[in-house]
Amino acid sequence: MRNHSIADRDPCPYRIIEDIGGAFAFGSVGGGVWHFGKGAWQSPKGTRLMGAIGNCAARAPVMGGQFAVWGGLFACCDCSLTAIRQKEDPWNSILSGGATGGILAARAGPKAMASAAVIGGVLLALIEGMGIWMNNYFAQQPMGMEDPNAAGGMVTGPPENDITAPPTSGGVGMMPTGLTLRRAPSQQQQQQTIGGMEGESERFDSGGYETTFSSGGGGGSSSSGDEKSGGWWPFGSS
Repeated sequence: MRNHSIADRDPCPYRIIEDIGGAFAFGSVGGGVWHFGKGAWQSPKGTRLMGAIGNCAARAPVMGGQFAVWGGLFACCDCSLTAIRQKEDPWNSILSGGATGGILAARAGPKAMASAAVIGGVLLALIEGMGIWMNNYFAQQPMGMEDPNAAGGMVTGPPENDITAPPTSGGVGMMPTGLTLRRAPSQQQQQQTIGGMEGESERFDSGGYETTFSSGGGGGSSSSGDEKSGGWWPFGSS
């Protein structure tokens, strides 16, 4: 997996200046807090504040300079290993930490150099391991947010055929499967449909018996005939 803490760093010539400045700021702030408390603790009563400020002003820049020297040597070793190995990985930082510790302890003898190199390498290994673990931990997606394109992943967005999806420039966003768009009928088609319904309403089922209708002129003969045959009632007169 890609280590973003390594990939997002500046290129080598500028990395040295960045590491020196960051180390100096870190050492000055941390050393200032430490020596401020130490000065307040060692000063007599009544002068604790002035003693803390004086101790902080005297010792904090020194610690910042020591951190800056360490950061500069580390960045130089890191850039050298990157140029030799032609790749950037956590091993460059681990080896650079060991080399930096050995160089700073060179005036104390070979034994001190070896012990300082081991301590520097172990510390950088712990720092790099912690950074990789944190990157992997925060890079994991929470439960229920799996990639829908992955096999067996859960789909967290709207379904593909969502009828409630907002319309797009084409008219409708996503139509359900099996549904088609139908145009509204024209006025001529509506009139034809109404005329067909009226024609069908005139043809009704009479139950198998003939039913006749007469106009006003033949009303007498029809009524006499109905009286003789039992009327239009199909089941006869009672």
